[in-house]
Amino acid sequence: MMPFLISALVLLLLLALPDIWVALITRRHRYRRIEDLPACDDALLLGTAKYLGSGGHNVYYQYRIQAAIDLWRAGKTKRFVVSGNGLTESVSETAAMQADLVAAGIPASVIWQDEAGMRTLDSILRYADTFDSPRGQRHLCMVSQPFHNQRALALARWQGIDAVAYDAEAVGWRGGWRVHLRERGARLKWAWDIVRGTAPQHSIVNLPLRQCPTQAPPSPPGAHINAA
Repeated sequence: MMPFLISALVLLLLLALPDIWVALITRRHRYRRIEDLPACDDALLLGTAKYLGSGGHNVYYQYRIQAAIDLWRAGKTKRFVVSGNGLTESVSETAAMQADLVAAGIPASVIWQDEAGMRTLDSILRYADTFDSPRGQRHLCMVSQPFHNQRALALARWQGIDAVAYDAEAVGWRGGWRVHLRERGARLKWAWDIVRGTAPQHSIVNLPLRQCPTQAPPSPPGAHINAA
């Protein structure tokens, strides 16, 4: 019985280490009050789908967009990089983010799209290879929910990027428990990616970050559009 308990405790400790490490690395670099946030050169808005599979609005997306708008209105950033899946999703995450930011009054001229930000790892490394090489030359602000910002910020600072994070409004366990459970696995993968030195799925040579024309705001999947 005792060997089993010891093994179980060791396993639990190993599973908890990424959470502990992430919390320690990021605790002094995350902000919820915008007035406390230092001004940044760039804001990296991490993507998620605008709509749920059912066609309903994704509150994670809505809160991130609002946080980005707040950053701009407070004069806390000069440029946005919207990073997400713009390659395989039926509704491009990056095109949707740009459309909503422009609709809120943010000039398209300060928005860059990373359509190949398939994972948080890809978003950060592709940003750094485009705008922050050598590392630490620009001051970056990550924008996402608190749990996601922790992991993204830990990875950015591990890579030598001068980064802080602005936390969008959180979604509690009751409203997003599946996402929070997936985050536990994502943090284990984060640690493994650091050990392996995992590279982005797409290089900036083949799929560079770029400025794009602003598209019309996308409709929910399956929505019926009346012809004018």
